[in-house]
Amino acid sequence: MKNIRFALALFQSPRVLSTRVLSPLIIAATLFGSAAQAFDISANGNKWPGAQTLIFTGMPGTSRSGVPWSLALQRAAAEWTDNTRFTFESSPLYRDPCAGSGPGNPPDILNGIDFRSTVCGNSFNASTLAVTVFFTEFNILGTADLVEADIIFNQNLNFDVYDGPQRPGSNSTREYDFQRIALHELGHVIGLGHDDTQRAIMSSTIGNLFRLQPDDIAGADTLYAGIENCDYRAARFGWVYGELGGGDCRVQQLLSGGTDDSFIDVYTLDLTQDVRVTVDMVTDGQLDSVLFIGNSNLGALRVDEDSAGNCNPRLTTNLPAGRHTILVNTYSNGITPPCGNTNTGSYRMSVVLQSADLLTLSGQQSFQGGVADANFFGGVTTNGGQSFTNRVSSSQAFDVRGRIEIDPAHQGQSGFLAVALITPQGEILVKNTLGELVGYQPEVQPVPVSERKVLSAVEQIDILSQFRAADNGISEIDVDFFIGYGVDSNPGELYYNGQPINVLIE
Repeated sequence: MKNIRFALALFQSPRVLSTRVLSPLIIAATLFGSAAQAFDISANGNKWPGAQTLIFTGMPGTSRSGVPWSLALQRAAAEWTDNTRFTFESSPLYRDPCAGSGPGNPPDILNGIDFRSTVCGNSFNASTLAVTVFFTEFNILGTADLVEADIIFNQNLNFDVYDGPQRPGSNSTREYDFQRIALHELGHVIGLGHDDTQRAIMSSTIGNLFRLQPDDIAGADTLYAGIENCDYRAARFGWVYGELGGGDCRVQQLLSGGTDDSFIDVYTLDLTQDVRVTVDMVTDGQLDSVLFIGNSNLGALRVDEDSAGNCNPRLTTNLPAGRHTILVNTYSNGITPPCGNTNTGSYRMSVVLQSADLLTLSGQQSFQGGVADANFFGGVTTNGGQSFTNRVSSSQAFDVRGRIEIDPAHQGQSGFLAVALITPQGEILVKNTLGELVGYQPEVQPVPVSERKVLSAVEQIDILSQFRAADNGISEIDVDFFIGYGVDSNPGELYYNGQPINVLIE
């Protein structure tokens, strides 16, 4: 059952004091920023998941100057989209802004816009130009997501579409610029409040401004900064170590509002292709932890607390190529017995992939700073290449495979291949021409060579074949492999993958 909150955002004529009415509750606004940026954001951190929403701009009619109201709406929406982190998607269809607004009627979760003589049955104040009505529902992070926002323009007043200063006249005959009012109301749709301390389209009273101002843009960008509101680091395939405690980001910082002051660690996970990802977390036994996975805008969040058993969270989900976020959180109020007894503590997180193909490895590197038009791929398989992962058990026999698509300029040249391994202690081992892994010091030793050959268009590299960790006394370990190539005409240069081929044995 959705928890719906009804709220009004009013845009007034200059004769009326700034007001923002919320029903049934008044939501207090919190001021953010310095004197140079005094934008106003709801203290509840209400925003659209994913930093975007769809508005229906197909309201009928044309202004006296010949500009259709729908076109003016589209222009106003595009100005927010082009200048801020928020995206308005526009549909040319019409939706009634008052649908579902009556007592006991559920909202239609569609963002409609139109003129009305009343606010869905409630009288306009004489000087109210437009009203934004929005609905929220609580999300899994404990704040409220906006799920619907409707704009109602006061049909009792006169509107046109024009730039520049307001056109003079008495309150009963003045022609108000529809597009600048739409720009203001769409700011409320985004989640912004009024600001009367700086030049801003989000001022509570209409004026001569008709374009977004730096303060408006800063407000929207702060509200939707997401992970940039916190210190964050890149997650890798394999083990990631962390600790929740003093100095960490808080949920209310991450969301630019709300009251949740619990600690949160923020990670990014960049994927080069669609893969299935499993994230497991093991705590120190004290921390009561929660795990989230979402997209880069903190939308489509998935959450887990205890799927791995023993109060350890595990999330498995299919993720598309692109940037994603992993959030490690605790609780602001109360601990769940017997899941630890504090909201601080250390943890180890493993990030595991499953894919039908070798993983495309991003971030090409080289010894001398050169760039090659080459592509690197790698993965671990326990079934002869039918599927790939990075996690195996110590009793499983597995292969580690690599593939390099050689730069066309280097194909057919005499050259060499290289394979390297980095241990958890930072030790580097390289594969020699006898197939042995030997110690390597890049500062004092030449470029390592595992095989000399004339380079083909594609080089397949068997890094490990039918390796079983238990046979070598290994019960768990997290190691990274790198593959590379060079040409004999430039023997000091080696091109290799920046993203490692991870092997996680546990």
